[in-house]
Amino acid sequence: MPSPLSGPSAMLQPLRLFVPLLIIVLSASLAACGSDTPESPPEQSPVAVQVETLADTAYPKQFEYTGTVAGTERIPLSTRMMGRVDAVLAEEGTQVEEGQVLARISSDDMRAQRRQVESQKREAEAALSNARTQFARLDTLLQRGSATQQAYDAAEAEYERAQAQVEALDNRLDEIDDGLSYTTITAPAPGIVVDKRIEQGAMASPGQPLLMLEVSRLLEVRTQVPERAINRVATGDTVRVVVPALSDTLSGNVNEVNPSADPASRQFRMRVVLHDPPASVKSGMYAQVLHESGDEHLLTVPTESLVERGQLTGVYTVTDDNYALLRWVRTGTPRGNRVVVLSGLQTGDRYVRSAEGRLHDGRPVTVQNATAQD
Repeated sequence: MPSPLSGPSAMLQPLRLFVPLLIIVLSASLAACGSDTPESPPEQSPVAVQVETLADTAYPKQFEYTGTVAGTERIPLSTRMMGRVDAVLAEEGTQVEEGQVLARISSDDMRAQRRQVESQKREAEAALSNARTQFARLDTLLQRGSATQQAYDAAEAEYERAQAQVEALDNRLDEIDDGLSYTTITAPAPGIVVDKRIEQGAMASPGQPLLMLEVSRLLEVRTQVPERAINRVATGDTVRVVVPALSDTLSGNVNEVNPSADPASRQFRMRVVLHDPPASVKSGMYAQVLHESGDEHLLTVPTESLVERGQLTGVYTVTDDNYALLRWVRTGTPRGNRVVVLSGLQTGDRYVRSAEGRLHDGRPVTVQNATAQD
């Protein structure tokens, strides 16, 4: 009789004992692994900061007008003659001296006229010489009684006509010479050519500006004031002028305010003379005129408190439990070393003026002071 442990059942018996043991071992391993907890990141050390409390501050009310830098004196150079432009000897930006030739207009016709008048004058002078001789001879004969009064009067009249003819031709030559002077365009004073309006070979017309000469080294800003602000400005007022291209702020005085507005724009022309502008300030540059009048209350923060992230500007504030929080703000016109905050912060907010380490959102801080802004 075969044994009960023999056959397939006997072969599966060790496997039945091994599977439960394997399950127990795996369960213990999983339990051991599940009991391990990851280590938490270490706590960041606080950053020492200087803090200010945002408050309204009274500032002079500032009005801004946009304009263009220009020379205080500009002279349009033109001609009285119609003619072809033979040469243009200056370009925009050329520094010129007084009397320097800048352009020439064709003068062939006028020079031909002058030669013709000179020939006529020579004939008239010959006739005058002959008339003078005849008049002197008849004057002598009349005194001797050898000539009639009628002959004497005729000789005198001929002499006067010859004189008049010569004088008329002299006047004609002066007119031609005056016209020829307008065919050569010269600089009336030292300066800079700031505008070139004609090219060689073009036709020049009487009164047509060919070149624009800036003859003064003094610079001014030409701007316009809207009617709502015209009573706030007056001749002699001191203003600040910002030239964005140079990141430079200059000082100036209102030199002129036109009392009559432009009928179309309702704006009044204003001119501001600059005080000792540097050589980097050029005619034609865009400028902003800042004029202060009256007071207004503004929220401002120091420029050093601003955080630039691409096109965004922010300020780190401090929460009640002393953590840093970056707030995005919209800024306005600078006021000295501070800048106006138009939105993003409000009165009473605590913000970081300076920090002794790198800040980011949620970084704990240690406040070393807690004062209102200066």
